[in-house]
Amino acid sequence: MYNHVPDLCVLGLSGVAIALPWFFPWTILFPLSLRLVGGILIVGAALIGAVTLGALRAAATSTNPVDAPTQMLTTGAFRLSRNPLYLAYVLAVLGCALLGGSWAALACPLACFSILNWLIVPIEERAMLRAFGQEYERYRREVRRWL
Repeated sequence: MYNHVPDLCVLGLSGVAIALPWFFPWTILFPLSLRLVGGILIVGAALIGAVTLGALRAAATSTNPVDAPTQMLTTGAFRLSRNPLYLAYVLAVLGCALLGGSWAALACPLACFSILNWLIVPIEERAMLRAFGQEYERYRREVRRWL
C-alpha cells in the first residue's frame, strides 16, 4: 500500500479540493483571478511532473517509492529540488484548491505537503542514504528538499 500513498494523496486531495464547494456551497469562493492562478499552477505542476518522470525513465530508475533506488539523479529538475515530482504533486493540489475556489480547500495542499514531507520523503531519504552514502549526503547538503 505504501507504494501508492503519494499518488492516492494527490488524487484524493485534488478531488476533495475541487468538490468541496459543491458539497458545501455556503463556503466563500475565490475570485476568478485566483481560480485562473489555480489553473496555471496545475499546468505548471503537470510540466514539472512530466519532465521529472521523463528523467526518471531515461535513467531507468523506478518511480515506485518502495523500490530500492538504483540511480541518483542530480541534474535537470533535481538540481533545484530533491523531490521535484512531489513538488509537482503539492502544486497540483494547491492549483486544484484555488480552482475549486473554497478557502476550506486550502487545507488539502497543506495535508498533501504534510503527508509527503513527514511520512514519505524521510523513508525515501533513508533509502537513498543507504544506497549512495556520502554522495547522497553531499547532494542533500547542496539541494533543498523542496525548493
